[in-house]
Amino acid sequence: MNAPLSRSDIAQWNHLQDIHDVQPLDERDRACLDAVRGVLEQFDCLDRFGVNLLHKHFEMASDEILVEQVDEAGRKLVTEPLKVDLVAHEMASAYETQWHWQRGSDGAVSLICVSRCFPGNYESPGHARQHTSW
Repeated sequence: MNAPLSRSDIAQWNHLQDIHDVQPLDERDRACLDAVRGVLEQFDCLDRFGVNLLHKHFEMASDEILVEQVDEAGRKLVTEPLKVDLVAHEMASAYETQWHWQRGSDGAVSLICVSRCFPGNYESPGHARQHTSW
């Protein structure tokens, strides 16, 4: 579990490149991913962590987070922006599930949570988790 969402971290996806501007995977990337795999192997975490291509599809408002809505019966996963206030009361019980590093204006690199899983998704009956990205 983790601390409640800080408003200063909302919409942090906005600094990323749009998906249409992201370069395709190349040999340098493959070497990097091989090195990451080696570290995950070293710590016996190959079945715990993976890697994502960092990108965005649209700008986020300063009071929004991306929320995954799951329809298990229909086998659908839809991600849409929601106002933070709608899930703020649940943030303290959420599990962090995805992260990336971001360099601040002072040059310091911070680990930023970009996805959270909420136990007991009231939006998806029968689904035990709700995933939220921000």
